[in-house]
Amino acid sequence: MSTMITIEKQGSTLHFAGILDCHSLGSVWSRYAQFANIDSINVAKLTRVDSAGLALLTYLCIGYQATLVDVTLQLKTLTELYDLEPVVLSN
Repeated sequence: MSTMITIEKQGSTLHFAGILDCHSLGSVWSRYAQFANIDSINVAKLTRVDSAGLALLTYLCIGYQATLVDVTLQLKTLTELYDLEPVVLSN
């Protein structure tokens, strides 16, 4: 099953849009080279994120010392449930 996800890099920010779930992870990993030199990940246009998507975002935040910006209420709730706010969200 293929899920539509778009990723665009503008300066040092990655912009994700669409659905970030277990079905879209392969598409995201195929573009891994464009993730270099980022310090933030804009997730405002993500319409759905499952636990696999959150794991990927957490991995990117830790690996690149980046933070999530423009976090939706749904994603903020998910980060709170997994106690990941200190890891992925800026203060």
